Amino acid sequence: MTEFEPVIGLEIHVQLRTRTKLFCGNENEFGAEPNSHVCPVCLGLPGALPVLNRRAVELGVRAALGLHCTVHRRSIFARKNYFYPDLPKGYQISQFEEPFATEGFLKVPGVASGDPRRIRIRRIHLEEDAGKSLHDRIPGATAVDLNRTGVPLIEIVTEPDVRSPEEARDFLSRLKRALEYLDVSDCNMEEGSLRVDANVSIRRPGAGLGTKTEVKNMNSFGNVERALVYEIERQRELRSAGAEVVHETLLWDADRGEARPMRSKEESHDYRYFPDPDLPPLEISAEWLEAIRESVPEMPWARAARFEGAFSLSTEHVEQLTATRATADYFENLVDAGTDPGDAASWVMGEVMAAAKNTNSTIADFPVQPALLAELLQLQRSGRISRPIARRVFSVVIETGRSPTAIVEEQGLAQVTDESALEAWVDQTLSAAADEVERFRAGDKRLMGFFVGQVMKRSAGKADPKQVSRLVQERLKG
Repeated sequence: MTEFEPVIGLEIHVQLRTRTKLFCGNENEFGAEPNSHVCPVCLGLPGALPVLNRRAVELGVRAALGLHCTVHRRSIFARKNYFYPDLPKGYQISQFEEPFATEGFLKVPGVASGDPRRIRIRRIHLEEDAGKSLHDRIPGATAVDLNRTGVPLIEIVTEPDVRSPEEARDFLSRLKRALEYLDVSDCNMEEGSLRVDANVSIRRPGAGLGTKTEVKNMNSFGNVERALVYEIERQRELRSAGAEVVHETLLWDADRGEARPMRSKEESHDYRYFPDPDLPPLEISAEWLEAIRESVPEMPWARAARFEGAFSLSTEHVEQLTATRATADYFENLVDAGTDPGDAASWVMGEVMAAAKNTNSTIADFPVQPALLAELLQLQRSGRISRPIARRVFSVVIETGRSPTAIVEEQGLAQVTDESALEAWVDQTLSAAADEVERFRAGDKRLMGFFVGQVMKRSAGKADPKQVSRLVQERLKG
């Protein structure tokens, strides 16, 4: 049914990468013993007063600047009042009427047109996290872990600009990449560092907004997309049958592939917001704001455009090379060390990423520094070693951290260019492959690669493959 179009707005909670919580000195640590990182401030005990974490503000402002937001030098903390077992104070400290950042955007590829679209960001505000209810620890009961209470979050609220589940997934993927570049969060959805709620409605094209529902409990971008597909289709079926969509909150059940009603949807007045009397307004000086602005790194979309133009790389390769800030840094440091950009891209996307995966490391902590790899690639480019030998030396460098030049010299791996030695290997190879020689001379030219490969194998990879190819062709002509 195409007579209705989806209208989607996203609310993304991002846990900030701080050492301590937002309003107290307890550790911000995932996986600790339940209820081991709590204090009178977290628990809202009488007389306990919150003190704002400066680092959390700094990270929040950095995120806002990276997402093109206007940062307000004055903002207000408010109390969001509701009762739930994992909220011991009976309220959550957040921001409401005066958040610290508004009016940003993030571009995504247009799903239909292919042209980039701006998804507007209405606001970003700071708030503390609630605790966690655990339904699988005690049979027949719910346990509560308050370690997460007070952990610093930013909530990123978009305008209802998203027009499809696929576009929502694209937006979230690009947002995660941006936040990781900014180093404000690890964005680990499995640990709850990035959580997504979606407001969904449908309307006839050109009409006003319809009644929306909120979908929660989506723990991966794939589940966000699946949940949105489900909810959009459910609303279309209701509207097509003449029924009304109920304004409610739904929980996504990934196992069943369906969204179940949780409660009627609250409005802002249900939370009885009012300024927190224990916290003064957040004031960000012009000097501090400028210092944070200078700390914002080159964002992935800008870096991708620069790589594509400066290094003449394909869009596909640039996307891989800028997938993470660490990968982009490694590639650029490799080029700065004198490596040809094409060679650098080939090795980073191939051998480096494969080795990092095999050693359970990331590019950020990969043991071979760009300077060492640049030395190795210079040996290959100068003709001293072949690519197969370069791969062998690379493995030794990973294990030992030693100089590639020293490894080549000690193990006698330098490429053989002596004509007589190469001719001997070629002659031995062709003598041992009489049937293949006959087939080649009968017209099966695909065997050229086989002959060269056999010579390289016989020489333990040390033969110069270009000279080998020339010598094989000369011999086969005779």
